[in-house]
Order: sequence, then C-alpha cells, then structure tokens
Amino acid sequence: MITPQSYAHSLSKSEKTVSDKVKAYIKEPSEENVHDLRTSIRRLLTTANVLPKTIRRQREFKRYLESYRKLLRLNAKVRNVDIILAKLPQHSDDPIFSKLASKLKEIRESSLKRGRRFASSIKNKKDFPVEAKELSSPVIQKRFRKTANILTKTLRTHLRIVIKEPRNLDELHKLREDSRSLRFTLEMDDSPETSKLLPVLEKWQDVLGEIRDSDIFISRVENGKLSSKLKEVLEKERSGRQENYERFLEIARESPSLQ
Repeated sequence: MITPQSYAHSLSKSEKTVSDKVKAYIKEPSEENVHDLRTSIRRLLTTANVLPKTIRRQREFKRYLESYRKLLRLNAKVRNVDIILAKLPQHSDDPIFSKLASKLKEIRESSLKRGRRFASSIKNKKDFPVEAKELSSPVIQKRFRKTANILTKTLRTHLRIVIKEPRNLDELHKLREDSRSLRFTLEMDDSPETSKLLPVLEKWQDVLGEIRDSDIFISRVENGKLSSKLKEVLEKERSGRQENYERFLEIARESPSLQ
C-alpha cells in the first residue's frame, strides 16, 4: 500500500534520477543518454501526478514540471532520429542511404543544440520539496487510486480501438503512453494486485515500443527516395511491425484484467 513516506521517497528518487540524467545528457548526448533522460522525466511527471490537488496547482510547482516537459519536447526529434538511424543498414555504400543518414544527423545536431542549451539552464534547478508530513494517508491513497483507475479506463478505451484499427498510429501511440503511465504509477504501490499487473504492463510496453519504433522508421523512410537496399530494409520493417502487432494482440488476450 502506498503511504506518505513511500510516496515522498518515490518522488525524491525520481527527482534525483532526472537531475543525474540531465547532467549526463549535457556531457554526452548519446542515444542511450537521450533515451534515459526522457524516461526519467516521464517517470517524474507520472509520480508528481499523484500529488494532492493543493500542491499540483501551485504556480511554482507547475513551472517546475513545465521546465522538464519542455526538455522532453526539445529532445523528441532527437529520439526519433536515433530510432531511424539505428534501423538503417550500417556501413552501406548506397548513396541514397548516405544522403538520408547525413540529413538525419544534421537534424539531430540542430535539435541537440537547443536541447542542451536549455538543459544547461536548468541543470542546477532545485527539487520541489515535498515531505511525507505534508501528506495524509487517506488523501494520497485516494489520489493514487483515482489516478490508476483513470489510466486503466483510458487504456481500455484505446485498446478497443487499436484492436479494431491496427493502422491507427495515433491510438496505438496513446495506448503505449497509457501502459507506460499506468506502469510507472503502479510501481509506487506494493500490493499483491499491483504486483500481478506490472509484468503484464512491461510486456505491453516492450512490444508497443517496438511497434512505435517501426512506425517512426516507416513513416520517415517510405516517403523519400528509395534504393533497392532501402526498399528491402523498409519491407523487412513492415513485416516485423506486423509480427509485433500480432504478438501484442496475443499478449492482450492473455491479460483479461486490463481488457
């Protein structure tokens, strides 16, 4: 069961992780560090969402979170480029591939300049202090249950749409966000019910993440000039995407508690 003490610890831990990831990203904006930064920010935002309304509505708190939301947005394009580059054939002598890779790297560098500049401006930002004594057990538990219930309901809505419309990329992306947010929320609790759901959500997130990565790659590559090599890579990605979608449907059918 979530308590004021356990929640305050989760929030403090999330804040420290974000601070560490921001510094690592500024020092070396590698694919791994960009990914870890974005994950840590999402976890912090999800954890903060369980706070009582009186704290969430404070102007200072809103500004505190908005700075991290902005950093998340500034690195969205960087992350997409990293996904595409990771899927392109390495060391290819295909001129079309080389041109595409060069263009993507230019986009990455341009986006990184803005992202790192902003990250440097907030790297010494102080955590927003929330102590356990400021929270009551009934209030934090009620807010936790409400948040988890809303996320579960939203997830089920998007799941029904995705099952009927496998090409609805927006809904598929929302479903992935739902599963991630619900997972991060439930990780703050240690009840038996939660323990059963977490492995399921982790599976969902893994497969939906692979589908999302394929969609990002396909949408970027299929609209450009294609060589025979890139056509081959594109078809392989489409095939893998379909296999992962079918795998997700199978996993979802085995998860009655989330349907």
